[in-house]
Amino acid sequence: MTVTSIGKASGEKVTSVGSEAWNIADGYTKIKILRLLIELDLHETIAKFGRKDQEEVTENIAEKRIEAINRLVFSLKQLIGNCKFSINKKNMFVMENLLTRIRAVENVLGGIYYENFNEVTKQRAIIINESHFNLCLDILRQIKDELNIPINEAGLIFKNTDDIDIDSMMKTIIEGG
Repeated sequence: MTVTSIGKASGEKVTSVGSEAWNIADGYTKIKILRLLIELDLHETIAKFGRKDQEEVTENIAEKRIEAINRLVFSLKQLIGNCKFSINKKNMFVMENLLTRIRAVENVLGGIYYENFNEVTKQRAIIINESHFNLCLDILRQIKDELNIPINEAGLIFKNTDDIDIDSMMKTIIEGG
C-alpha cells in the first residue's frame, strides 16, 4: 500500500510505503481447525448411533455409521494436516504417532461390515461387525482426544497466555464470531 501526503513546511509530496498486516489467523483457526473439531464430534456421534440426534429418522443406519467412521478418519487426517505447521518439535512426534495410528485403523476398516444379498427378495443388507467397528471407533476416539493436547499447546485452541478473558470469549461465542 502506498500513501502519498503533502509535507507540512515545504508543501512537497512525500511518498511513504507501508503495509497493513493482513492477519488471517483467527479466520484460519475457526474454519480450518474449529470447524473440523466440531465435525469430528458429529462424525463420532453418527458412527456410534447412525444419526446425530434422537429425533432424526434414518432408514440406512448401517450405511450412515460406515460413512461417519470413514469421515472421522478423513477429518482427523485433515485436522492434523491443517495444524502441523504450528506444532512444536516436541509434539511433532506425537502428531506423527497419531497419524500412524489413524492409518493403521484405516487399513482395517474394510472389516467393519459385510454385505448380504438375498437372491429371493433381491434385497441387499449391510451387516456391521460390531466388535470390530467399536474397536476401530474407540481407537479413533482416543486419537481425537489426544490430538487436542498438541493443538492446544500450539495455541490453536486457547491462546498461549496467562490472562484469558472468559467474559470476552463467551461474548464472542454468543455473537457467533
